[in-house]
Amino acid sequence: MPNELEVLIPATVSGLITALATIDQFRATRNLRADSVARVRVVIEELVSNTIKYGYGGECDRPVRLRLCAEPVLTLVYEDEAEPFDPTLWRPNEEWTAASRERQEGRAGVALVLGLSSAVRYERTSDGNRLVITFAPRGVTATKMLP
Repeated sequence: MPNELEVLIPATVSGLITALATIDQFRATRNLRADSVARVRVVIEELVSNTIKYGYGGECDRPVRLRLCAEPVLTLVYEDEAEPFDPTLWRPNEEWTAASRERQEGRAGVALVLGLSSAVRYERTSDGNRLVITFAPRGVTATKMLP
């Protein structure tokens, strides 16, 4: 039984739906923890949505690559060919934490991705952006930013 799943989709809503269905099948065949995969799904939805909206400027055939590895800890590798964007540099501040209409658009999504993951590492590749995101079972302590 494969320990790893690779998915290549276009940056479209239908591509996202296909990726999520494929991940659900992988979860079922690998008997992965439903709570961990639920967090992966939300993170993928947020990342693909942001790639479409901000990275590519709309739905298109440009690629989004996903690799999900089941062991030793559930890990998602997310890649796109958008302009550089490192979400690990984001830090909340007083303005963000206060209820305000002046929050920068997109910052809530970064907080969501970082909050649902156990650790995140950003790499700029020759082709674009790569995020390596781990999802340890809840209750397991992990370092937030990978080296």
